[in-house]
Amino acid sequence: MNSWITNFKKIKIKIKQTTEQILKKRERIDPSESLWLNCPSCGELNLKDSLRQLDWSCKKCFYKFDKPPGEIIKTFFPNGGTIIEPVTHLPDDPLNFNMPNLESYKSKLAKVRKKEKQYTSILITKGEIENLRVHLLVSNFKFLGGSWDTLTTEHFLKSVDDAITHGCDVFIFILKTGGVSMYHGALGLNKVMPGSIIGMNKLKENNILTIGVGQSKTCGGVLASVLYSCEIVIFEKGAHDLTFAGKRISSQYLAPGEEMKSDFGTADEKLSTGQADLLLDRSELKSTICTLAKVIKKKETRAGIEEKLHASTDTSGEILPKTAEKI
Repeated sequence: MNSWITNFKKIKIKIKQTTEQILKKRERIDPSESLWLNCPSCGELNLKDSLRQLDWSCKKCFYKFDKPPGEIIKTFFPNGGTIIEPVTHLPDDPLNFNMPNLESYKSKLAKVRKKEKQYTSILITKGEIENLRVHLLVSNFKFLGGSWDTLTTEHFLKSVDDAITHGCDVFIFILKTGGVSMYHGALGLNKVMPGSIIGMNKLKENNILTIGVGQSKTCGGVLASVLYSCEIVIFEKGAHDLTFAGKRISSQYLAPGEEMKSDFGTADEKLSTGQADLLLDRSELKSTICTLAKVIKKKETRAGIEEKLHASTDTSGEILPKTAEKI
C-alpha cells in the first residue's frame, strides 16, 4: 500500500516538473518568429510570406499590419541604399534609470538592440530614386515603441548634416512612434524637441524638401516636432492613434457638455481638420512622393509627369492633379 502511494507521489511530482518545463519553454518562444500573424481586425490567420506580397495587408479585410522598417526601405530602395550609421559615443542611460522589481533600462535596451539589430529606434538610408537624391528615415515601433531619445536625435542630426553635405533633394520621414522616451526624462525632452526642430530648420534653409508620413501610433513630441515640421504632411489611409496625447488624457480637457468625436486621432480626422495635405494608401506612397518631389524640385515638368501617369496603371494619377495645380 505504502509502495503504491510513494509511486503515485513520484509520478505527480514528475508531471508537475514536466509541465513547468513546457510552460517555461513556451514563455521563451518569440511571437515574432512565428510564420503566421493573426489579424486584429477580422481574426484571419495570415501567412507572413503572403503578407509581404500584399504589402503587409490582411488578405480578408485589408487591415494594415505594421510593415517592418527593413521592408519599407526595400520598397524605396529595391537595389539597396547607403546606411547612415548612428552616433555611438554618447551614454545609453544618462539618468541610470531603474525601478524596484523591474528590469533595468540598460538591460531592456541591450535586448532590443540584439533582437532588432539596430542601435536606435530609427533607420536612415540614402540613395537615388528617379533622379532624386533621397534621405529616408524609418521608425521601428518594436524598438521600445519607436521612442526618440538623446541618441536618436543625434542620429537624426548626423543625417541632416550628411544630407546638406551631399546635396540631398528630399528628406522623407516614415514615422510610427510613441514620442519622446521616458527613460531619458527631462534631458530627453530638452534634446528631442529643440534638436529635431533645429534639424528640420537646417534642412529647409538648405532647400531640402521635407515630406513626412504618419502611420498608426505616431504620437507625442515626435508628431509635433518632426512630422508637423515637414513641408508636406501625409497620413496612411486607415491610420489611427495620431495624437499628441491619447483619448483618455485628451478627454479630460473637453469643455462641459462637449463630447469626443468618434474619429478622434484618425487619418480622416486629420485631413478634414486641415492637419494633413494628403491621405494615401500604402501602395501609393513612393510614387506620389517622388512625383511631388520632382515637380517641386523642378526635376521634371508637370506635363511630362502627366504623360507618364496616363501611360501607366499607377493610381497616384487620380490624386495628383489638384495638388500639382496648387504647387
